[in-house]
Amino acid sequence: MGLRKTPVEVRGWGMLPGGEAQILRPTDESQIADVFAEAAVSGATIGPRGAGCSYGDASLNTGGWVLDLTGLDRILEFDEEKGEVVVEPGVTIGDLWRRSIESRYWPAVVPGTMAVTCGGAAAMNIHGKNNFAVGSFGESVLEFDLVTPAGQKLLCDRNQNSDVFHAAIGGFGMLGVFTRLRLKLKPVHSGRMRITSVANHDLESGLAYLEEHRTDADYLVGWLDLYARGPALGRGVIHHAKHPGRGEDPVGEERFSPADQDLPPRLFYAVPRGWIWPGMWLFLQGGMWRFVNAAKYHSGVREARRPPYMQEHAAFHFLLDYVPNWRSMTLPGGLIQFQPFVPAREADRVFRSIIETCQRERLVPYLTVLKRHRPDPFLMTHSVDGFSLAMDFAIKKSTKARTWEMCNRLAETVLDAGGRFYYAKDALLEPECFERIHGAEAVAQFRALKTKLDPNGLLSTDLSRRLML
Repeated sequence: MGLRKTPVEVRGWGMLPGGEAQILRPTDESQIADVFAEAAVSGATIGPRGAGCSYGDASLNTGGWVLDLTGLDRILEFDEEKGEVVVEPGVTIGDLWRRSIESRYWPAVVPGTMAVTCGGAAAMNIHGKNNFAVGSFGESVLEFDLVTPAGQKLLCDRNQNSDVFHAAIGGFGMLGVFTRLRLKLKPVHSGRMRITSVANHDLESGLAYLEEHRTDADYLVGWLDLYARGPALGRGVIHHAKHPGRGEDPVGEERFSPADQDLPPRLFYAVPRGWIWPGMWLFLQGGMWRFVNAAKYHSGVREARRPPYMQEHAAFHFLLDYVPNWRSMTLPGGLIQFQPFVPAREADRVFRSIIETCQRERLVPYLTVLKRHRPDPFLMTHSVDGFSLAMDFAIKKSTKARTWEMCNRLAETVLDAGGRFYYAKDALLEPECFERIHGAEAVAQFRALKTKLDPNGLLSTDLSRRLML
């Protein structure tokens, strides 16, 4: 008897794209092979899904089956001497750090929310605030088991099935399903990091700071106020984080329990975190978000005048988890993120053009994050030797068509400059963009592996169909 199928309205993390699908929830590896066999007979397609944290349609399979892998959530091994961990794909980043911090390790790469699963992190090859230093999530993956629709179970690493290893990481789930991943962790000597705040008064100075300090920082991330114009265009605040060395932070050496790391239940020691998003909704829907951005910038300027401060790992990394249900502030329309990755030599020109276009069209993103990146060795990579500008747009019925049209025009500017896009954040790229991003040779290689490992095309998502993979 096969797994139970439950009809559910499935949406992306931005709550905008979505549709009904049949959800299947396996709890062990053998059930995944059974699902592939059943789909081959019935003619169904299967879309793998972790925690559903991709903003767009990467984890959707409207009208088909969705394989929810969150039930495979065991940490199978933990080697404290080597700093290695073996996990099932449904283990979340939150599960992982809560186990590793007690042994004085931290995941090598984490996103802005701890809800992401390790399987999803590998499939989308996520990046963090340290991409310029250590690369993407895939670079911390030592090996994995992949169950393919053709009925194989492949052990993949940098030497064995190397072509599949470098294509499945970042391959958005189209070559098979991860069932086991071995990850390398980062040793840490304190439960805290030293944070320096820096005010950048325009785009040029922000890019210059990230470029200059990528050799002396462990993490760098900038927030930009895209409402600012003229000489202040691209102004913002950068956070520069360093891990203390052994013996440099005696207080932090006592803060290795998960309880020490958990986010506070209240903001400013008074306001329950769950009370915040309705106020955010009023500011956003009332057209007052420019004042929120201005206030944040001036607060950052004051913070930058103070000495560096110490902050726990979780508090620094997981800003998206500070306010529960914060995405609800974008309802009823939801949100999309537009995140171009642009080579360093083109970043100032392209980002300036993007910002000016958003202002001219009166479609300014409410949240914008600036990061420095480096290339990685994966076939479907989004990384470049350059910068990314992650822009969150709240979608309204009256502005949806204009936002889509503007972002597609902006995508042309990015692609013409040799830029790339990140499929965990994408909701709108056109099919012709796929080859322009990766090149004909890489796309041909990926499609050949897809044909080999999934000859009947069982693995399919709204994203893969949109890109005509």
